[in-house]
Amino acid sequence: MAAYGTLAFESVLDNAPALKSLETEPWTLPGARLIQASIEVEREPALAAIPPALHPSLPPYALFAVTEFPESPVGPFRLAQVRIVTRAGTRPRGFLVGAVCDSDVAAAELAARWGYSVVPGEVKLVERHDRWIGTVVRDGATIMQVTCRDPQLINGADIDLVDTLTLARHESESLLMQVDPEYVYHAAHRGHAELEFDSASWGRGLLAGSVRPTSPNVAVCCRVDTDLPTPRFVIDPAKPALLGTRRISAVGEPAD
Repeated sequence: MAAYGTLAFESVLDNAPALKSLETEPWTLPGARLIQASIEVEREPALAAIPPALHPSLPPYALFAVTEFPESPVGPFRLAQVRIVTRAGTRPRGFLVGAVCDSDVAAAELAARWGYSVVPGEVKLVERHDRWIGTVVRDGATIMQVTCRDPQLINGADIDLVDTLTLARHESESLLMQVDPEYVYHAAHRGHAELEFDSASWGRGLLAGSVRPTSPNVAVCCRVDTDLPTPRFVIDPAKPALLGTRRISAVGEPAD
């Protein structure tokens, strides 16, 4: 029998972002730098952090990422994310359980447009010859450091940056919003993943406190042109994704 998430999502909705609309203009984000580590996590805490619409991966794992966006409609910003990898039906998706941003303006837009639950903090990305390092600091303490050590050049087609699902509110409805950026790779590397992670310090209202990292898998780092697109799909968090997914209209395009 397939397993489903056990998150009582109603209990965290008060802290979920309120969307201005289910439609928003896309952002173009050229020249981004990204580091992402894939790390196995404990099963039961991971199940408790994802809603019943989603299946856990087997083995359960999470993605720890830091991205630097030098250009955006609201200026440069850096974003750190923790996502638990799930399946929405048969498709892999990263369910966002925590995010930190170093721009208040960007954080507000990410929440209102795409449903990102974001708290403020310092986010840095350092590129060296033998490693890339992403660091997140809140209240003077380092709460995450993710490293891609000994990066080796690979084809960007070999990197799978799964789409994101965010838990949000719109009017009286709770929903999972799918955020599915596209990527044009200018350089891509794969290396050894290293992680230091303080789950308890990610802030009230985020679910990253339920993430218990165990074994590192692999890390990637890359330079890309990307975007934050107009949302296309939302999912009822209480129903299996095969039953609860619906298409929403794109800007200038009617819904199916």
